[in-house]
Amino acid sequence: MNSKIIYFDNNATTECEEEVLKAMLPYFREKYGNPSSLYAFSKEVKTKIQEARSKVAKLLNAKENEIIFTSCASESNISAIKNAIQNNPDKKHIITTKVEHASIMETMKHLEKQGYQITYLSVDEKGRIDLEELKRSIKKDDTFLIAIMMANNEIGNIYPIAEIGKIARENHILFHCDAVQAVGKVKIDVKSMKIDTLSMAGHKIHAPKGIGVLYVKEGLDFTPLIFGHQEEDRRGGTENVPYIIGLGKAAEMILEDNNKSNERMKFLRDKLEKELKEKIEDCYIYGDLENRLPNTTNIAFKGMKGEEVLLVLESFGIYVGTGSACNSKSVEPSHVLTAMGVDLSDSSPIRISLGKTNTEEEVEKLVEMLVKTVKMLRMRGKR
Repeated sequence: MNSKIIYFDNNATTECEEEVLKAMLPYFREKYGNPSSLYAFSKEVKTKIQEARSKVAKLLNAKENEIIFTSCASESNISAIKNAIQNNPDKKHIITTKVEHASIMETMKHLEKQGYQITYLSVDEKGRIDLEELKRSIKKDDTFLIAIMMANNEIGNIYPIAEIGKIARENHILFHCDAVQAVGKVKIDVKSMKIDTLSMAGHKIHAPKGIGVLYVKEGLDFTPLIFGHQEEDRRGGTENVPYIIGLGKAAEMILEDNNKSNERMKFLRDKLEKELKEKIEDCYIYGDLENRLPNTTNIAFKGMKGEEVLLVLESFGIYVGTGSACNSKSVEPSHVLTAMGVDLSDSSPIRISLGKTNTEEEVEKLVEMLVKTVKMLRMRGKR
């Protein structure tokens, strides 16, 4: 990144790690063979893809043959949902939540138009779901899919995935988990969590944009979204070799890090929140503060919109978010905060999401500039 930029929007995307880029570069020019070709030049490439698959599988406690490389997590989400439909042609009921990512929400809206019944679980004022509501929502002879994210991209809440997986398995219902924000920040074990399908994205873990993963539990019938012989006939299209290699390297680095970056991000996040609450009156932090990602703060300042704060901070070379990057052009209020019952008429939040390269000095600079920004905007509002 440019040294003048201070970046705090890592839930939107992350900088491609230098070691990841180095691992990728040979596969653009030196080792550019098509892995489907039979000669040795290409067989070496195919071997490297399998090594990357093994690293991703280890990160999720999955088997190598359960990992399918895709173009992005949205493709993975849609593939999983469409596959669940293919496996249950006589059933019409799906359970999800009101706070899912846009790729899930928009797919559910489309399915409603096709005659499917969707139950959207509510959340409380902290963005938490009620497992009893989930149990009550199950229709014994008609519910075929539960689709719930592992961690929320806006407020950082971590959801009780193991408990949800147990409920799904006991009721013979497929369970799909969007784990995009959780990978690298939450320990994931697809076996103990009883997850049938799971999605992840490379660009959230310091790999490039344009590469994703769909985990499919061994033994589950799978119909591809894109037909072709690649990925063991499960996802057509010539493999995006350099990006797959990069994703494998990113997964390897997470395992080697052994949670150290998460502990450091949590320390910086807690320091940030403590200082902001001490120095700025009437600020509100949204979400489940006891059970959330170590890097995420969703915070509002009374009397001002998050977009105003974002633009002023940008003038200082500091970058934060206001919610989901996939919905940044929308003029609609956050569907997550709306579901939580947050009054957005007077103020709306910014989302600060730290990355593993953020420093304590950068956090102190952010606090300093936020204090100045809020003071300036509040004075302007009194004129």
